[in-house]
Amino acid sequence: MLGEYLITGRRAAEIAADIERAVGAGKLRPGQSLPPMRELAAGLGVNPNTVAAAYRTLRERGVIETAGRRGSRVRPRPASTSRGSIGGGAPPGVRDVG
Repeated sequence: MLGEYLITGRRAAEIAADIERAVGAGKLRPGQSLPPMRELAAGLGVNPNTVAAAYRTLRERGVIETAGRRGSRVRPRPASTSRGSIGGGAPPGVRDVG
């Protein structure tokens, strides 16, 4: 499921941070399945509610998506726009007081 990558952490924040770092580093790829909550909790020796809280944090941050019984997956990277191409100037005749 995760290949060679082993998720670590004892608290929800640590587990979420570990998964988020792995996604950012490319160790967990978009579309890759994450282990079921109970399975990961057993492997880490933590309560399933701890893993559920970590997954909830990751879902709120847009790192993973959950599909009930079908499990959780790493979300595809969102389309992004370069900062330079976003218009930020004030229209003609308007004073920019920012």
